[in-house]
Amino acid sequence: MLINPETERFSRSVTLPLGLLSIASYLSFHGYSVRLYDRVVEKESLETVAEAFVPDVVGVSLVSYKSIADVCFVSEFFKKQGIPVIWGGPLASELPEVSLKNACVDAISVGEGEQTWLELVQACQRHETDWSKIPGLVIRDPDGNALYTPDRPFLDLGILPETDWSFIDVPKYFQSSYGCKRMLYLYAAKGCPHNCSFCYNKDFHKCRYRKRPMEHVLHEIRFLVETYDMDGIYFADELWCRNVREMHETCDSLKSLGLNFVWGCQTRIGLFGEEDFRYMYDAGCRWIFFGVESGSPRILEQMNKRIAYDKIEQTFIDCKAAGIVAIGSFIIGYPGETAQDTKQTIALIERLPTKLINFNYFIAIPGSDIYQRLVDEKRHPGISDFQTLEVQDPMGTLLYNFSELTDREIKVIYSHYMWRSFTTSDLVVDGEKSSFTKKVILDALHTALFSVKNGEFGAFLSYLWFSGVSFLRILFYAKAFPSVKKRFGIKH
Repeated sequence: MLINPETERFSRSVTLPLGLLSIASYLSFHGYSVRLYDRVVEKESLETVAEAFVPDVVGVSLVSYKSIADVCFVSEFFKKQGIPVIWGGPLASELPEVSLKNACVDAISVGEGEQTWLELVQACQRHETDWSKIPGLVIRDPDGNALYTPDRPFLDLGILPETDWSFIDVPKYFQSSYGCKRMLYLYAAKGCPHNCSFCYNKDFHKCRYRKRPMEHVLHEIRFLVETYDMDGIYFADELWCRNVREMHETCDSLKSLGLNFVWGCQTRIGLFGEEDFRYMYDAGCRWIFFGVESGSPRILEQMNKRIAYDKIEQTFIDCKAAGIVAIGSFIIGYPGETAQDTKQTIALIERLPTKLINFNYFIAIPGSDIYQRLVDEKRHPGISDFQTLEVQDPMGTLLYNFSELTDREIKVIYSHYMWRSFTTSDLVVDGEKSSFTKKVILDALHTALFSVKNGEFGAFLSYLWFSGVSFLRILFYAKAFPSVKKRFGIKH
């Protein structure tokens, strides 16, 4: 049984558990019986599911700190029954020794899990308890210390079977987006060749970029469109296409399907110009997410972004000219960020021809270069125990501020652009006005109604409370401190 845990205190958009789906499909392809239990969308209780499908081994996905409580809950449930429990996912992979401090877990699957899991279940089938020769694991030695097995080489994505969608109820994962109402997250590649200092890519993907066979991607798209009437795709690749040649090949392949769907992706500043974006639009692209992160050349250098600063503004202009919605992502409160750095960021944002700005508080992510630097410099205590980990509420109090800005300044700037993005109504998609406010509200209603339909009134009330408090906090900081906005050059 592979489990996608729920979260506490946080609203969570319903996105496909692509990693677990891939592992489940791979194990099923090799003849094993698999149950994928997604606690984000399924209404059955843990007890009911475990009674109906009695697993020989359980895997739990630990993607972020938001789901730690439920990860421990489900793991303890199965451990009491004597069933081996293995954790995987980015957070578990980056903090395997911390993860193993929890008695409810037997091993950590580090990095990609398909081949590791196949060898694990084969070992369990042979009743083997010594997993030390299975690459890609962290287990306990006889003294209870963390023992790293040999590194697992990356799998050729071409040997993975196409996704088996029978493991989930696909319509439960539909979302609305720009120009579509039934969008799903899919992926066409893994990894990123770049090494931004705030990202765990260097440790998790080793800065490797690997594409899936395009025929697999196309078959999945055709199946989802024809079977479930999917009308939108967000390619969840860390980097969608590395150059113009790859972009043309991908767009030509998507067009060749002759199906009615639109799509969006995340790509890099400076890779494409206006004619390229027009080519993408013609193939169905309607929105693109750009990780700009800062308007300060000094901070960009510290982030190791390596993007052409003089192409940032032009990229957004070119997207707009091609009819594509451009979304800019920025980080505020980066270590050492000064007021002058932030003013440069805001000056850049104010020049961009988009009101969709996604600001993120800086968080030191385990596995990133900047996290390790802060820990080594004793500016960050590091994460040593999940049980006592303080969970940072992205809408509330900042646990750590490594910049020269005050907490209030960070919250005001963050909230202003969140509010501006929320209230913008001048988007044009396919020649029609599109309200971002309407999209956000519909997504929120979809999440709330899903809880009600599943009889989860406690979850509904919790979501309602958290959403309401978050909304009021953003509104308060966005409107109550005009002097801060004036000081940093925020105009509208």
